[in-house]
Amino acid sequence: MDKTIRWGILGCGNIANKFATDLQMVSGSVLRAVASRDPERAQKFAIKHTAERTYSNYTALVNDPDLDVIYVATTHNFHYEHAALCLAANKAVLCEKPICVNAQEAQKLVELSRKKDIFLMEAMWTLFLPTVTRLIKDIDSGIIGTPQLVQADFGITKPPEAGSRFYEKKLAAGALLDLGIYTINFSNIVFRSKPKGISGYAQFTDQGVDRLSTYNLIYSEGRQALLSAAIALPTPHQARIYGDKGRIVVDDFYHPQQYQIILNGKKPKLVNDGFDGFGYLYEAREVQQCLLDGKTESTICPLDETVATMRIMDDLRKQWGLRYPNEN
Repeated sequence: MDKTIRWGILGCGNIANKFATDLQMVSGSVLRAVASRDPERAQKFAIKHTAERTYSNYTALVNDPDLDVIYVATTHNFHYEHAALCLAANKAVLCEKPICVNAQEAQKLVELSRKKDIFLMEAMWTLFLPTVTRLIKDIDSGIIGTPQLVQADFGITKPPEAGSRFYEKKLAAGALLDLGIYTINFSNIVFRSKPKGISGYAQFTDQGVDRLSTYNLIYSEGRQALLSAAIALPTPHQARIYGDKGRIVVDDFYHPQQYQIILNGKKPKLVNDGFDGFGYLYEAREVQQCLLDGKTESTICPLDETVATMRIMDDLRKQWGLRYPNEN
């Protein structure tokens, strides 16, 4: 494939707006069409981001012959349905995180993607940020020795409004799927493996979704991660990685611009790489390059790892007795 990558966006919410803004910074990609069940919303979105086509029907969008890839930006509960719709129409897919509500749905998407030989990736944008790329290299170099402990938190305060994607159970709401997924992914990145032991606790809303949840992940050789997420409790959004030789402190770890390396007995060293735009352009570039190279999945965000993270969250929710409507 040697051409401009033509994008469609399914769902015109806040994150889709940021993604579309960043997409304009990706040379070789163009936003061709957008879809929303609200025609006026789709029209405003298209005008703002100079998309030439709008649809009020998702099926019409995925069947547009002039699109190469579709970014699925609807709420969690619709991800499986909408990503499967794209794949069935032979369209490559970048699906917002979490890729699905549970691992069973995610595995079905992966199987469909592989069967049809079509690109699929979860939009775990953190993995592609320049600072995170450099952080991984520093950790792998052994600068702090072998990582033994990861602590990470992601807590925000959102009002419990009716219809909120953070609180509405039918939308697969709650802290774990929306925010906790970042802490779990970060831990897996640091330890370069999946946990062998998983436990956690949750505090629930009146609708029965987790407003505050904590996760204790045990990796090989007793290495551990102590993680938390909340939708009704603000926390610093900081990750701390402890090794034999020192520690690394990462502020705003899910979209960091810098981090500190603090070796034992030495002054802190600041590493500052930053990022352009909102930070979403890097995952768009990865999708673009994969399509140009004829790849059906990213080596930075492989599908098996995406499913593995979903299984961790399935395990936690099973411990809490948390199931969402229409789960198989």
